[in-house]
Amino acid sequence: LDDLVDAISEKAEEYKTVPTMAFTHIQPAEITTIGYRLSQTLQDLLDDRDQLVFVKNNIRGKGMKGAVGTAASYKELLSESGISSIEMENMVMDDLGIKAYDAATQIYSRKQDLRIIEALSSIACTLHKFSLDFRILQSPPIGEFSEPFGKMQVGSSAMPFKRNPINSEKIDSLSRIVENAYQSAWNNAATTVLERSLDDSANRRIFIPESFIALDEILITETKVVRGMSIHSTATSRLMSSYGVFASTERVLMELGKKGADRQKMHEVIREESLKAWVSVQEGKENPLKKALMENEEILSYLSKEEIEKYLDASEYTGDAEKRTEMVLERAKNRKK
Repeated sequence: LDDLVDAISEKAEEYKTVPTMAFTHIQPAEITTIGYRLSQTLQDLLDDRDQLVFVKNNIRGKGMKGAVGTAASYKELLSESGISSIEMENMVMDDLGIKAYDAATQIYSRKQDLRIIEALSSIACTLHKFSLDFRILQSPPIGEFSEPFGKMQVGSSAMPFKRNPINSEKIDSLSRIVENAYQSAWNNAATTVLERSLDDSANRRIFIPESFIALDEILITETKVVRGMSIHSTATSRLMSSYGVFASTERVLMELGKKGADRQKMHEVIREESLKAWVSVQEGKENPLKKALMENEEILSYLSKEEIEKYLDASEYTGDAEKRTEMVLERAKNRKK
């Protein structure tokens, strides 16, 4: 996990100022930066890491408590030894290097299994989302990201031209194994009847080790993907050229308001021109919106052509993306390994 945090941190640092289209509802929205997009995943992973460390540092054993947890037999056995059953338990657990639950039955609380799987499942969830986003960003017509591709790698047995995101697909597939383990862990914790039942025993021997093994492969694979990924500036520029101007109309609208224009009226003017331009873009034509707004007489009565052109520069409309990326990177840098 720390290796992956380092890998994403390096990419986020490198691309923290590079503007790109952000998407909401899988539709072009406003402008973000590639680094800021990566910082979302990085932040989630850091939260996951905190949860994992907490769970790791609070693992406890049943202890030496006997068949139903009362330690009655130990207490009887040690009655003339000068050592209490609790002292004996502490001696054993100290030797094992693990604390014991104060109260337990024949087993430790299965809520512990649930917490462990929850921590693993949370990491898998973060990387499932990142990998799904990666697959979308690799797909035409976006084509902004691509997985590392070996010189002799075959993308498809039927279609030689293809470069399928097989690693991201594998990560999403394995993540479901970890996610499904959570339901079993929950059921075990919720249905451990009275002081002990055995209907948890068989399944936890499978889902606990398999969750660790699956997540291990997920992390190793994702680290390779991130370190070897390509980020295509031509695709980013194309997306910005086609859709960035739509997002930057918000800047124009704000400036018109500052100059005393009727916001509602100007909103309608920009909306009408934007809808016309959208049709052209959807038909594969060059986006005509910039030219249309620079020639609109109502807008020109408040702003010059030079001002309109300046405010329509989408690359300048990234807000706090760089600063907030740096905030996440600082947290990653200062984490305790």
